[in-house]
Amino acid sequence: MTARPRLGAVILAAGAGERLGGAAKALLVSNGRTYLERITTTARAVGVVDAVVVVGPPFGAVVSDHARALGLRVVVNPEPARGMASSVALGFAAIAEGEADAAWLWPVDIPVVAVETLRALVASLGDHDVAQPRCEGRGGHPPLIARAVWSRLAACTNLAGGARTVIQASNVTAVVVGDAGVLRDVDTRADAEALA
Repeated sequence: MTARPRLGAVILAAGAGERLGGAAKALLVSNGRTYLERITTTARAVGVVDAVVVVGPPFGAVVSDHARALGLRVVVNPEPARGMASSVALGFAAIAEGEADAAWLWPVDIPVVAVETLRALVASLGDHDVAQPRCEGRGGHPPLIARAVWSRLAACTNLAGGARTVIQASNVTAVVVGDAGVLRDVDTRADAEALA
């Protein structure tokens, strides 16, 4: 993929936020905006043409309403307890129906990635299957994934290791960035408070 790809995003927001005491992470607020709004704004700053949000119980209805208000497509995972791979599979099956050529796999609890990081991933994807950000020697989110891999992600539910197995078997370029936001996920109330 040598021309600039048409960009999409699969945003995973089906979790129950159990380690937060039961909360919809998509609706947590950082700097006056919800996590989902922050991710959407960042993605649109680099020209995203399509975005799918995967939601599930118990917060599916309220997160769906918020996602649609932001102009995003919604896919419902009726059983997110099956694991993140089930949401990845549904999300990439849905994004494949749109016009994007490459899409970010973006957990909603990683809301503070820099626009410059996304631009670096787009610039680095080229003919690779995946451009993955790396910071402080660790792989981060969101990886940018070419359409050629989407069918495998859409079928990853029953794979040991899920999406990680698919990505590791792909042609991945590591993109070193100085953006600690690619590693900063929100799992606990303390994590959320640190980003508020």
